[in-house]
Amino acid sequence: MMYRRSPSSRSGFTLIELMITVALSSMVGILIYTVFIEQSRAYRVQADMSSMQQNLRVAMELLTRDVATAGLGTGFDGGSWGADGQAGASNKPIYGLRIRDNFPVGSGHDALEILMMDPDRSNWAYTDTSVAETCDTNTIKFNSQDAIRAENYGVGQPPFDRIMCYTSAGQYGRAQSFIWNVDGTGDGTTGVVGVTPNSQTDFTNNCLNSLPAHMICGPPSWIAYYIDEDSTDVGIGSSELPVLYLVPDVFAALDAGGYPADSDIPVALGIEDLQLVSCEAGMGVDCEASTSWGPSYDLDPTTGTNTWSNMSAVRVHLTARTVRPDVDRTSVSAPIDIDTTDTYAPIAGLDSYHRRVARTQVAVRNATGVWQQSNQTF
Repeated sequence: MMYRRSPSSRSGFTLIELMITVALSSMVGILIYTVFIEQSRAYRVQADMSSMQQNLRVAMELLTRDVATAGLGTGFDGGSWGADGQAGASNKPIYGLRIRDNFPVGSGHDALEILMMDPDRSNWAYTDTSVAETCDTNTIKFNSQDAIRAENYGVGQPPFDRIMCYTSAGQYGRAQSFIWNVDGTGDGTTGVVGVTPNSQTDFTNNCLNSLPAHMICGPPSWIAYYIDEDSTDVGIGSSELPVLYLVPDVFAALDAGGYPADSDIPVALGIEDLQLVSCEAGMGVDCEASTSWGPSYDLDPTTGTNTWSNMSAVRVHLTARTVRPDVDRTSVSAPIDIDTTDTYAPIAGLDSYHRRVARTQVAVRNATGVWQQSNQTF
């Protein structure tokens, strides 16, 4: 005989069991979602932190490399005389190193200007040693081996519309450096580069009768670094996204009215502050002592008392912050005052940005040893 189970005797879930299952499933889902959100947030923060560290490394690498090369090919006083002039002023040299305090005005940040002869030696050429040009010359002539490099120079064309010439044994046996504006196109056959004669005061003070017969010449490189956090001017810098900018050609920038300018290059995002201090060991001070470091450096005798032959080192201080705020950490940090010797102090309180500070010290090797030349007497 066969028996059938009644419908009421079949197995299944009760309502309570179903509710428990749904509740447990919901809790597991919420837990997985919470873990996913936390992991996503942590990943974003770590990515932002990694990007900040990378931007800080890039900024420090660029600054220290150029500070170490500052003044290559400049004269005994750290300047190059003739065309143009510091801050666009005529009758003043362009100096190998200039720390500009509080630039742009009101920002509290430092800016840095660096002059050097182009370090690429394939662009260098020696002048014809058989000819000592007069100070009012309108030509610079390369020797026969380097004649072809005259073609690198021209008016209004790349690559070079200025020429810089250096000698280690000029007037009174001291290093001298001169800059001319190029006039015309260089002749690669004769090695002649046409230039606009110099008559500026700084030039005539250091070229009394004739130029040295034996000089090494190349294109000058005048660059600058500054922090931009002003959204009202050109570029991407703003209070929400401060940027370290490179001015690749200060000559061109001054010709166009100065910088900041559209042609400036953003090299590192999130760089919130740049501060520079220098030590002049040639003054007999101990650079291990904090009191030996000054917050600005300007060789212009009308605005400062610094001397190139006394210069020894520059300290670079940088503050970087994450590009994006950490929205779940509203009290992470506050802007940092990395130079307590100046009058500027950040006023913002705690915010949601992560920050890092980096500091390094760089020997200004092209100023080291200049004392012997600048103090020779004959």
